[in-house]
Amino acid sequence: MIDPYRVLGVDLSADDETIRAAYLAAIRESPPERDRERFESVRAAYETIADPRRRIAHSLFDRSQPTIDDLLAAVSSDFAPRHPTDRRLLRILGAK
Repeated sequence: MIDPYRVLGVDLSADDETIRAAYLAAIRESPPERDRERFESVRAAYETIADPRRRIAHSLFDRSQPTIDDLLAAVSSDFAPRHPTDRRLLRILGAK
């Protein structure tokens, strides 16, 4: 599952009001008529951490494996792939 805190753009220590404000702002940015997938993602994230009991349950019991999308979202936007150096290639290939 995608990290609900990252989807809503809030900190792990955010309170109920901050989470609700972030949820409402995200819903306004992507209404279901325009971007259904994003809307569902935001809604699911909010439902996961909507109140303190759900946040605790999420932190204790959510052990789902990250998806490729989760990993790509975790990589910063300024990441730029580059060619490996010859030294690194030789090390990876096990050359001495």
